[in-house]
Amino acid sequence: MEALKHKLYLTFIRDDHYRFFLSGLGTTLLITFASFLLGTILGIALCAALRSKNRVVRKIASVVRTFFMELPTMVLLMILVYVVFGRSSLPVLWVVIFGLTLKAATYLSEIFDSALDTIASGEAEAARTLGMTRWQAFRYVVLPQTVTAALPLYQTQFTDTLEETSIVGYLAVVDLTRASEIVSSRTMDAFIGLFTIAIIYFVIGFIVKRLIRRIASPRKGGATEC
Repeated sequence: MEALKHKLYLTFIRDDHYRFFLSGLGTTLLITFASFLLGTILGIALCAALRSKNRVVRKIASVVRTFFMELPTMVLLMILVYVVFGRSSLPVLWVVIFGLTLKAATYLSEIFDSALDTIASGEAEAARTLGMTRWQAFRYVVLPQTVTAALPLYQTQFTDTLEETSIVGYLAVVDLTRASEIVSSRTMDAFIGLFTIAIIYFVIGFIVKRLIRRIASPRKGGATEC
């Protein structure tokens, strides 16, 4: 017990090491939520382009999605940080968010596209024949079913985006994982730090998944009433 207390002291208390973890946690949360929310918006736009009636737009969107989907995240971030924005004054943190937004958007666009494919085209047409406008048919028929179909993979993608932030420390961004490495290098003991951030990652993912389900459930309820 005394040995554990000593390790906890070295990891969090001595030299205010806990500040590294708090700062790293803030950076991780910022990168994750900014990338995922922006990725959701961009993913919807990319999905719309993939389903466009214009063949050229569909082809370009397909190439873009395939390119960013197949390119390893670390390679993409290195290209953006050291090549594309290498001479720019833009902070590395925002470049990283931009890169992870692109990665999230490509996967989310595929999730949305697949979810839309599960909905029979005749359902929207049937709603139109019942007097609904195009927007009403989308709002009350297409959207609720799309949300229901996409929700499991949408939640998983959040976890994937959260996990991908753990590599940004190699690009001079002090996230949660990098903070643990810094403290471990000073205490010469990695266990407590790694165990702590593992719990934090788990808790973040668990809470956000529950929130996403809670936010989505009223929509599903509203669809049933209609």
